[in-house]
Amino acid sequence: MKLDLHVHTTYSDGSMTPRQVVGVAKARGLIAIAITDHDECRGYGEVMDETQIKVIAGIELSASFHGEVHVLGLDFDWRNEALLEHIKEQAQSRRIRAEAMIKKFADHGIEITMEDVLDECKGDVLGRPHFAEVLVKNGHANSTKQAFAQYLNKNAKCFVARGKVDITRAVELIVGAGGKAVLAHPGLISGTVWNKLYGELKDLGFWGIEAYHPSHSSGKCREFVSIAKTQGLFVTSGSDFHGYPNTMVGIGQERRGGKYLVKSMKALGL
Repeated sequence: MKLDLHVHTTYSDGSMTPRQVVGVAKARGLIAIAITDHDECRGYGEVMDETQIKVIAGIELSASFHGEVHVLGLDFDWRNEALLEHIKEQAQSRRIRAEAMIKKFADHGIEITMEDVLDECKGDVLGRPHFAEVLVKNGHANSTKQAFAQYLNKNAKCFVARGKVDITRAVELIVGAGGKAVLAHPGLISGTVWNKLYGELKDLGFWGIEAYHPSHSSGKCREFVSIAKTQGLFVTSGSDFHGYPNTMVGIGQERRGGKYLVKSMKALGL
């Protein structure tokens, strides 16, 4: 199907504005796209008036369930008060973490200011990718990949963990805003966490699973579709586009699917 339900913009850690993202989607003949920025949904507000392509309100919430998991929210009221309050709290949490990371870099002889990081962050969602860009720009790393490996990945010398909302609360926020909760890229979840989680998805209130994602092999896609069917859940497809070169495929270029994806998209109103 010609759609992409997992795309990031400059409102979080993407390199394209919402208008640019929609422009590419229209040029590629997509019928629908969801802007799913991390802990942020204002990007949708910029393009919700599009008439040539259906733009779906989306968000990607960082959550916790015996480890880190990500929850996509689709087709919700992006002005919902509880969701907006959560977004505000997460922005504050990210700011506090950024300050702690700046101190860690200073402890390792690397001077980074909050202004440096904010210059790379177009919205309020301060994240490690923005630190990576600063490190490359200032000559402390040759690439963002190296910056993550040396400084920013978990257990790296300047990593600082950030508190995440419980998965139950993440789903409640999305459903409470009238939306559908979808487990993002299950193939990227650790095996230990996945084994505890996949049998609980329906009870937790999930609507679907992102079965089709660039990181999933075709065999994994089939496995996730089978799990969704067994549990009475739907499936979605997305590129998880962040911008070039920091992405696996382009907007709308996760093109795998089948009859159950078509059925799922009809349930979503597409």
